[in-house]
Amino acid sequence: RPTLDFNFAAEKKLDPRITYTRTGPASFVNEFGKVVKVGDNAPRFDHDPITRECKGLLIEESRTNIHQYSQDLSNWTVESGGSVTANTHISPAGDQTADSINGTQAGSSAYRTFPLTSGTTYTFSFFMKYVSGNQNILISIGDAALTRSNTTFNTSTGALVSNSGGTATVNDVVAFPNGWYRYSITRTATSSSSAFIDFNHTSSTASVVAVWGAQVELGAFTTSYIRTDHNLRSIRGADECYIDGQDFLDFYNQLEGTMISSHSILPNIPSTHNLYTYQISPTGATSYAPLRLLDKNGSYGNSLTAASVYNNSTVFLVQPSGSPVTVAGRKMLTAVSIKKDDYDASFNGEDVQSDGSGDLYTADHISIGYYKPSPQAYLNGHIQRLIYYPTKLSNSQLKTLT
Repeated sequence: RPTLDFNFAAEKKLDPRITYTRTGPASFVNEFGKVVKVGDNAPRFDHDPITRECKGLLIEESRTNIHQYSQDLSNWTVESGGSVTANTHISPAGDQTADSINGTQAGSSAYRTFPLTSGTTYTFSFFMKYVSGNQNILISIGDAALTRSNTTFNTSTGALVSNSGGTATVNDVVAFPNGWYRYSITRTATSSSSAFIDFNHTSSTASVVAVWGAQVELGAFTTSYIRTDHNLRSIRGADECYIDGQDFLDFYNQLEGTMISSHSILPNIPSTHNLYTYQISPTGATSYAPLRLLDKNGSYGNSLTAASVYNNSTVFLVQPSGSPVTVAGRKMLTAVSIKKDDYDASFNGEDVQSDGSGDLYTADHISIGYYKPSPQAYLNGHIQRLIYYPTKLSNSQLKTLT
């Protein structure tokens, strides 16, 4: 029987042996499809907003929302007949905090400026819902030194209509209940002047859209919504989840063992990001790591990788057949068994891959969803399940379990 079996997706709670920390406000989608805000040290069991399926324990790196008053657009600048009306609609959080951006003619707009740093990549995200009139809204993003990017969405369906000018990348559009969609656009600043995000009505027909949860974060992909309630930035600290000390030694066998895991990663994470599902090692050390599972690492072609390190040398390293780049949102089932000179792994039910040489090293720590020490790397995704057997399972068992 396993000595560790964490079914995060089904149980939606943490075992008392796990230490979990995170500073600052954070959010997740609950089982009703609503965006829920939580405070420090509250683990997040995230859900698909439409199917309501639990995605598992959410682990993310630290991010900052530099948009002030993220749920209040009343201090945005309006022009050409545009206007903003506060608290007119039920938001994705289930309260009446969503605002209306109203237009009376083509070019009616509302916009907000932000201080940026040249060469830094930012991701702009927001929730938007069609209310009345013309369905298309044009989102312009730019700064003084670059051409505007002009991205038009159909707010009724969430579909991308067009994207031109500048270097903006449309990351994704995620459907939420009651006609809401969360939109995400990324671009890199080319100067340190103020930038703007501008919502433009594209028709002479009087039109209204509801907007909520504006976020401008440093980074090339979207993370969970970070609420700002005042005229300051809000920082969501990184999720750190681990077992160490006697709690670790009680379940772990230093001579042999098997780890089974199920996890998935967030969309649009660039190849320069290192992502870790878990690592077993001595506390605060990485030169000896009996087992680690990586999702993305440029040195390994950004493919899911099971590895073991001894004195800074890799003694075991296998990947799924063909070494494919890890697919965002896909559940990756992995079974890895380790013993001196006897390493095996199966990915998603594939044939077992083996390595017949290499030593282990004494460990006293498992980091779940991140790599430690510095430079730290986080999963930026969800862990559904983690199981540990204090014995080396057979190859047929590894394949069956994935």
